[in-house]
Amino acid sequence: MPATTITNVSPTPADRLYRVAARAAFGLAWVVARGLGATPQALRARTGRLPPATPPLLWLHGASAGEMAAAIGLSAALRAHGHRFTAAYTAANAAGVEFVQRRGGTQAVAALAPWDHPRWVARAFDHWQPRLLLLVETELWPTLILEAARRRLPVFCVSARIYPRDAGRYRLIRALTAPMLQRLTGVLAQDDTERERFVALGMPPECCTVAGNLKYLAATGASRSHGPLPATAAWRRELHLVEGERVVVCGSIHTDELRAVFAALDQLPLDALRVIIAPRHLTATVMITRLAQRRGWRLHRRSAGSVPPGWQLLVLDRVGELAEAYAVASLAVVGGGFGAHGGHNPFEPLLAGAPVIFGPHFDHFAGEARALAAVEPTAQVDGPLQLGQRLLQWWSDPRRCARVLARQRSALPDGAAIARRYVNALSPWLERGGV
Repeated sequence: MPATTITNVSPTPADRLYRVAARAAFGLAWVVARGLGATPQALRARTGRLPPATPPLLWLHGASAGEMAAAIGLSAALRAHGHRFTAAYTAANAAGVEFVQRRGGTQAVAALAPWDHPRWVARAFDHWQPRLLLLVETELWPTLILEAARRRLPVFCVSARIYPRDAGRYRLIRALTAPMLQRLTGVLAQDDTERERFVALGMPPECCTVAGNLKYLAATGASRSHGPLPATAAWRRELHLVEGERVVVCGSIHTDELRAVFAALDQLPLDALRVIIAPRHLTATVMITRLAQRRGWRLHRRSAGSVPPGWQLLVLDRVGELAEAYAVASLAVVGGGFGAHGGHNPFEPLLAGAPVIFGPHFDHFAGEARALAAVEPTAQVDGPLQLGQRLLQWWSDPRRCARVLARQRSALPDGAAIARRYVNALSPWLERGGV
């Protein structure tokens, strides 16, 4: 990939306006966070006082747990190619930090991301002095990117995407967006559609290429087999699941989808009910509890500690455990598509070994939805009635589930090929930095 020639390092008028607004907004955010009881550690990170890290350092930034999983996978792929570095991760929220602390290995450094205040961002760069900055998906912050450009630091947006609902907003602020994108060294997009969106917003076409979705790095080798994930046996013991017991996992369910999902779950036999629900937003736990109580289901919240043997509904009210839940699933329902939310990633259950059912509104994962519909048309349902019918059909026929899973897994991308594309694109820049 050709390098962007960084000529627009000086702030544009739009940059200057943004920096004034950022100083005010993030200064107020600091006051509010402190008043709400944010920890000193969190406030230090937000103001650029990041934890110590041993050079040479690769800075990877993403929004939350899903993006951190992608970043960890990318770090592993680069290390497998022979690069040696400290992986330093920043996330927009605590869930992302906690995910890295659990999954990133003993050498990983994790912190909340500094807010996009000019002084705080500069402090973060001074402290870490990274050799390369990688921004996962849509974490595009004008001050962060401008400061990196000033320091002639290579910056890539990896697994890059712009949600359809956000594309119009970025066009409205093109005076800010276009110079910001042109300061990037390159964009490694998830697919052709995402690449076209970045180019339309001002990214030079020669610096924008398709590399694939980093969340699918696991779709290769043993991960494509039908064997369990390493943590699956421990989870089954913790959940008191016996051999052959059927479990339905409903992941990333939005609050306005809960009634439809519960109506569909009513089709399953009550005496054998084992359902795990991971709400998209933890505030939905109250409604889940109310809906379960009306049905007389024995509910347990994951945050409440040890899981009792007789549970019927387990609520994942802790962030970052959905992959483990999918790994014990007999079948999965992915939310976001039964309401107007654009859907969530329908490949995630497949990577963990569970066949997936999803709703009609999957604009945000249209490519994945099309690929699954091509190999298993019955996987996409149009509402709660059809969802209930499909759940009962698949739940009651394990052999059918196995056949569906095999067909759906054939739609997974080649994770090894994705890894090669990223390694080939990033290795020259790591080598230039002595990594």
